[in-house]
Amino acid sequence: MADWRNELSGILGGKARATRAEQENAQFEAFLDTVALPALNEVAEELTGKHGRDAQVRRAPASVTLSVRAAEVEEISFRVMKHFVQTGILPRAEVRINRGTRLVKYECMFKDDPQNYPIAEVTTQEIIAAFIKYYRMVMDPGQASAAD
Repeated sequence: MADWRNELSGILGGKARATRAEQENAQFEAFLDTVALPALNEVAEELTGKHGRDAQVRRAPASVTLSVRAAEVEEISFRVMKHFVQTGILPRAEVRINRGTRLVKYECMFKDDPQNYPIAEVTTQEIIAAFIKYYRMVMDPGQASAAD
């Protein structure tokens, strides 16, 4: 019966891991609501109000997506979503760009070293800068190599 202490530790250790996962998910959802969503809403308002684009922001569980259309054609879809790393959850962008008859997909992190920074360090300006980098490729296809 000496193993009961180890078994009890295993049970409680498992509960703590679930709690950590729940905390990380809650932190990511808060990041989406307070950083990513306002950033993409700001870009959408600018594109719609000053540049005549149909820009829609959608908040889904675990992601926020900005879709930009011109003349009924989607130019770009920019989605901020989860990226699991050893230290927790970080945001990353999944980008789809219309290239005439095909869609080209890219992924990017918002920091140079995606393993060594807290989610709290990702700013609205970094999200906007990443969007601008890829949207520039829509307007100037010669910029495609800049994202690689």
